[in-house]
Amino acid sequence: MPTHRVSSPVDASPDTVWAVLLDKMEHPQRYIEDALDAEILDRDDGSVVRQLVLPGGVSFCEHIASDAAARTITFTLLDHPVYEGTVVNLLQVSPAGGVELVFELDWRVRLGCEDIRDPEELPGLIRSSVMHTRRIAEALENRG
Repeated sequence: MPTHRVSSPVDASPDTVWAVLLDKMEHPQRYIEDALDAEILDRDDGSVVRQLVLPGGVSFCEHIASDAAARTITFTLLDHPVYEGTVVNLLQVSPAGGVELVFELDWRVRLGCEDIRDPEELPGLIRSSVMHTRRIAEALENRG
């Protein structure tokens, strides 16, 4: 069960939302407001290993895998200094055709580490990320 789960309806086609989620794998600076730098270190069929640099010198690698059939992108922390776990971005389509964007964060503090974040910071970040991704997808949909 994820630690934090946030969802939002998206006024865009499933194809547009999926394209945005795939772009997020390659270009995190467009979606993560405090991402200072990102580099793809390795690439395989449907997955990448990415190094991300955040403010304060926090640098870590993550394995990111896309599953088009399940409409999910899974970000697995590889060497974060404090946390271990995953973030899953999920695109859901209702039988009526509505599109829902779901982000699930399941991070745990690594053994021997201390979590000094405000307890509301991670839920706020995941909420902000869902809304920002939604706005980008809707803007792309309306532009076309």
